[in-house]
Amino acid sequence: MGRKGGARMIRVVAVDDEMPALRRVGKLLEEFEEVRVCGLFDKSSALLEYALTEPEQIDLALLDMEMPTLHGLELARKLRECRPEIQIAFLTAHEEFAKDAFEVEALDYLLKPVMEEDLARTFRRLAKRSGHDVADEYEPERGISVYGFGPFSVTSDSGEQIRFRNSKSKELLAYLHHHRGNPVSKAQIMEDLWYGRDVERTQVNLHSTVYQLRKDLEAFGLSEVIGQSKIAGGSYSLVWSPAFDDVVAYGNEERLFRRTSSLTHALRAVQLYGGGYLVGSGYGWAAPRQAELELSYTGLLEAIVDTYVRQRRYDIALNPMQKWAELLPLSGRLHAKMIALLLLMDREADAKAYCELATELLDGADELADIDYARVSADPKALF
Repeated sequence: MGRKGGARMIRVVAVDDEMPALRRVGKLLEEFEEVRVCGLFDKSSALLEYALTEPEQIDLALLDMEMPTLHGLELARKLRECRPEIQIAFLTAHEEFAKDAFEVEALDYLLKPVMEEDLARTFRRLAKRSGHDVADEYEPERGISVYGFGPFSVTSDSGEQIRFRNSKSKELLAYLHHHRGNPVSKAQIMEDLWYGRDVERTQVNLHSTVYQLRKDLEAFGLSEVIGQSKIAGGSYSLVWSPAFDDVVAYGNEERLFRRTSSLTHALRAVQLYGGGYLVGSGYGWAAPRQAELELSYTGLLEAIVDTYVRQRRYDIALNPMQKWAELLPLSGRLHAKMIALLLLMDREADAKAYCELATELLDGADELADIDYARVSADPKALF
């Protein structure tokens, strides 16, 4: 099955406790050029953990119905709770589950042994279904795509990632995009990108970096993207309108969540955020924006955790709770909530062990008094 030019890859995961059946599905999926297999799992818990922790978009999950410990239908419900944008299709040797499968809004129901034409039908249905998939809503088939969460990257309208001749050209593009089309003076650019360097040498570096960046962009069909003004000492700006910008998409989802309280928007925003704004870049000028976005991200995690706890979906609340705790390791209040959540999950031994670790971590900190195990265990739900 050939891939159309410019078409977006379909990211698929599959789970089946029978390894021969799983291998067969994996080989069939490889026959589709437009499909990327992100993971094959022989345990439902392994797939669920992957879905909870993987920031990358997943388009389709192929779930075996009858599996030990966690039935395919229950796995589908859990996926719906934590990753509502993932489409689900079931694999089974029995027809009696078909009605239940469509009650969880399954995209398709494939009887074993699965054939290539069965998967082709599923992918056609996936293409027709709209309104549920983050990538379908955000990532266009054509146009510039800019990714600011994680390492900065840009893809051209053909889907090819732009390569930069040197790291400073890439940083300059990220810097100008960071300023959202507003002109930035040469003096400010030199201050932020070459702080403390000799002025004359820095001016030469700036001019050569702008020249190289223009060449890098032109190589991918992006000409006249760097705007320049000679007024008041000179300035540069970025003149483009990306078809997709993950930071803009995140902001849209966050605003929709604040306005509607729909958890779907909060979950999509958290997925888009991934590891954080320009994470690992070492760009000092990005620090204020990084802190701003991290603050909104922690607010979303708290809202997600509190919602799941109110719904008594404690196991689903654990993953966002852990992400939240990692961001604020010195918050006694947050550690107390983690202990409370473990108690609500009937994991008292884990709650006590976590309390000991948190107490050791916070030794000498002002918030140590916030962790009172007796008070937390008396009414754990009161913390949410």
